[in-house]
Amino acid sequence: MLKSLGLKDKLFPKKGKDKDVIITKAKSHIRKLAMMNKNYSKRAEISRKNAKIALQRGEKSRAKNYLIQYKNYQTKIDRTNNIRSKIERQIQAIEEGQLISQTGDLMGGMRDELKEIATTASPTRAAEINEDAELYVTEIEEAADILAGDPEIDLAIDVSEELEQLETEMLLEKGGEMPEVPSDELQYISEIDTEEVQPELQNKEKLQEEIEKLRKELEE
Repeated sequence: MLKSLGLKDKLFPKKGKDKDVIITKAKSHIRKLAMMNKNYSKRAEISRKNAKIALQRGEKSRAKNYLIQYKNYQTKIDRTNNIRSKIERQIQAIEEGQLISQTGDLMGGMRDELKEIATTASPTRAAEINEDAELYVTEIEEAADILAGDPEIDLAIDVSEELEQLETEMLLEKGGEMPEVPSDELQYISEIDTEEVQPELQNKEKLQEEIEKLRKELEE
């Protein structure tokens, strides 16, 4: 009978276990997105360098093509970062929700304990306990409101200076003189050696290992 129940738990895990598995999958997916962005960044840098080489060789049409590739990779990087940010916010929301749920259970137990104390303690002591409990409730609600704030507003991230610095750097680079005769020493950088992102199989195996490890920890 016990063995059959254990098998049932493995085949039909509880909701709490399901949430942990979802979070594990989400974090694994974030790592996959990070690997993709790393590859996109390498390719974008190569395209940008090739565009400079093309300009130095006097090949403006080819330089434009390389810049188009560069912008395309930058778009992919931005899109991937946006997806990653959404997943990370949802993970935080799940974890915060679990914490608030656990806090609610804890406070429910505290309420029951306070009720029992109120029946045996003096009115003065009961009043003090109730006042303290309400204070704790207020502090917890304020903490929950803080945690639920908008990250963009709370972090107040401003990259205006970094953007201006990058624009200045690009203007300075464009200010250089172009050679009249193309140099044979200026060779384009090949993308063939850039490692392709093949995270699917690796992530599936790693995810399976993490899920099995998590299930063992929850069964103990």
